[in-house]
Amino acid sequence: MTAQSRPELNRPESGPGSVAGIGVRIKAFVVDSILCILIALASGFRPGHAGYDLTVYGSFLLIELLFVSFAGQTPGMRFAGAAVTRFADAGRASFTWVLVRTLLLATVLPALVVDNSGRAMHDRAAGTIMVRTR
Repeated sequence: MTAQSRPELNRPESGPGSVAGIGVRIKAFVVDSILCILIALASGFRPGHAGYDLTVYGSFLLIELLFVSFAGQTPGMRFAGAAVTRFADAGRASFTWVLVRTLLLATVLPALVVDNSGRAMHDRAAGTIMVRTR
């Protein structure tokens, strides 16, 4: 074990495979949020319209579920250089666990509760981890 690794997580300290930090997570969230706003606007909804907020929220959750299930990352995560993998072996998480992760993410709070290893509550519950890809 070197000073460059995180033995408690079996992850490197930096670079590909390391735990994605708050900056990477925020960058991914902002890009995904902009995409969802564009979807709402393209659907004909404008801020203040009854369906705007629901369209943005629903789009965000649908993007999270589908892209993480099938590609391991949302467009925002790809832009930010991050992906979601299984914690145990770094493989792709199953649809069921991505669904659990997304439903917990829908409550917002779990994404804001991070432990000392850098994993958010929804990742811990789903057995996943957000890691850097570069």
